[in-house]
Amino acid sequence: MVDLGAWEQPAENSVPALVHGIKFSDGVEFDIRMDGDGELVVYHDEFVPGEGGIAERCIESLSTSELKSKGVVTFDELLSNSNFTDAWGSTGKTVDIEIKIPHPVTKIDTDQYLESVFDLINEGVGPLDLPDKTTIVSSFSPRISTVAKSSSFEIPVTRLMPRIRSWGRYWRIKRIVAMPHFAMTSVPTMASSFREEGMESIGMALDYIVGWTRFVGPGKTVGIRGKGLRRLHKSLRGMGIFVWPAPLGIEDDLIDAGVSLVSDNMNPDLFVKPDGSVRWPRPASQPLDDEWRDAFTSSDVDEYGDLIREASSSLPEWNELSSERKSEIVVQRGRRSFWQGSEEKWKSESELGLPWGCPRIIGHRGSGKTHGG
Repeated sequence: MVDLGAWEQPAENSVPALVHGIKFSDGVEFDIRMDGDGELVVYHDEFVPGEGGIAERCIESLSTSELKSKGVVTFDELLSNSNFTDAWGSTGKTVDIEIKIPHPVTKIDTDQYLESVFDLINEGVGPLDLPDKTTIVSSFSPRISTVAKSSSFEIPVTRLMPRIRSWGRYWRIKRIVAMPHFAMTSVPTMASSFREEGMESIGMALDYIVGWTRFVGPGKTVGIRGKGLRRLHKSLRGMGIFVWPAPLGIEDDLIDAGVSLVSDNMNPDLFVKPDGSVRWPRPASQPLDDEWRDAFTSSDVDEYGDLIREASSSLPEWNELSSERKSEIVVQRGRRSFWQGSEEKWKSESELGLPWGCPRIIGHRGSGKTHGG
């Protein structure tokens, strides 16, 4: 039973979508590209719809004014929205900025492009004085870590796996082309390699840890239950892990396993998961306490909506929690997930922000994608 209400989903990567997503969940993921004027725009696809050749329609070939006339939002416009930046900076939310690489037809050098985008991100978010552990920058490009280091980019970065090429109209075809890379990689290998490169988290397809596909790669498999989960935690050692897509039916399993998820389920009127249990969309930025967990588990389905609204208005957000409560949450997660280091270290780091190893629910492109890909 799901009450879909009258919510109208905003267009993906729009300001309304991103404002909704960051307030409703633990944060948002969105895509950025650099246009022909050297401005950052929030857009997923390689080119805009229309007639003519791809080269003329690539985002990197078009002016900011042309793109704005088509409804594309600039990064500066998003950052000028106080509803978005206030939530980002003061409520323990997480923002994942995914850098999209230009279509090969543009002949733009990847390293130079990444370096320019890093500079523009710094220029945009620097004045916001954001807390630690609130921002991560990701990309499918294997060059992201190397260029970040050479550019002295201080925001944490991560590479998305498996590698999805930067061109192609159909997501299904992109997935097929990515299969060989998927089959050659494993979570333990990724974790070791990323750790050596100084990355604190991994972004990956759900297929690496759920379903039969996790048996395709080399080495021992990992999972979200039993021995597979133990191997996952032993591989990560406290690193964060973000997966997509995130079916509603396994959302609790992922969160319980310490896995952050990028979700398309951002409907504020969706109170009930397929198994009949309550859906709480902010496990990281507004964590439930034992009293509220008991209230949810002992209530009838038709009471969930009122309970969620009450919990939303009364539970403290991460930044409002006492040091003792933050430490309790972090130490509990660290023990369950076999983090490296001492509990005292975990406690001290919790004051700097929610560690990447603590699971979050992140709104995909703000309020969920609204077209394929």
